[in-house]
Amino acid sequence: MQYYLLLLSLFGLILLSVLIYQIYLFMVTDARYKLYKRFGRFPYTDILHRYFPLYEKLPKELQRRLKACILTFIREKEFIGKGIKIDTTKKVLIAANACLLTIGHDRCEYKHVKSIFLYPEAVFKKEKIQQGWIVTEQDQILLGEAWQGGEIVLSWKDLVAGDLNPTDGKNVGLHEFAHQLDMEDGAADGTPPLPLKLYSRWSQIMSQEYKKLQKELKHHHKGFLDPYAATNEAEFFAVATEYFFEKPKKLQKEEPELYNLLKEYYNLDPASWN
Repeated sequence: MQYYLLLLSLFGLILLSVLIYQIYLFMVTDARYKLYKRFGRFPYTDILHRYFPLYEKLPKELQRRLKACILTFIREKEFIGKGIKIDTTKKVLIAANACLLTIGHDRCEYKHVKSIFLYPEAVFKKEKIQQGWIVTEQDQILLGEAWQGGEIVLSWKDLVAGDLNPTDGKNVGLHEFAHQLDMEDGAADGTPPLPLKLYSRWSQIMSQEYKKLQKELKHHHKGFLDPYAATNEAEFFAVATEYFFEKPKKLQKEEPELYNLLKEYYNLDPASWN
């Protein structure tokens, strides 16, 4: 009996330690972001002008928030080059993609994100395909990947290409960081942590739009979103995020319910930007 009580006590201490650490991270990140926003000098504006055209569309207040979040992000995260040298430009551009998704709520998220692995270009990954008793391996081209442990894989070549063309709805940076937002509650299911009032509408609209896209593709009709969005609910959310930021006016016209839902979630209205 004492053994089980000891185990329970130990388990409770571990949970308490994790909770205290998470609170500490939240307080440190939040305080750092607020300090940077108020007092921080941002020496990387030329990088944003050169590589991140979406920056120029942002209202002044959102530009200020983005800069503060970038400074916070590059201070707190680990950037690991895999066959490529990590420099300031790479850190700033990766952070800009991440932070754009959070500035609507005037905070810098991704406290669970630990490391970003950067490759010079897309990599090949072996993927196992099982059909009945038969298992085969296929080469999969990987532009990026988000892991539940708090790591992200990105191709520098594809990240830059996506950012320099901010109107095509294809952006691996926004896509993978949307996955990380989705996984903040521990599950990659297309439903990130939400305000309680939003859960019901989110479930209804996302399910409706996801099924509509699947039905269109099944009947060989081209939907508005990229067909990859029909893979699963998590990919639907990530692809919808790409379109929300890169094709906002078209998304608002073609799928107004989806646009308004993402507008409420991100607390941003890209269709109104210049």
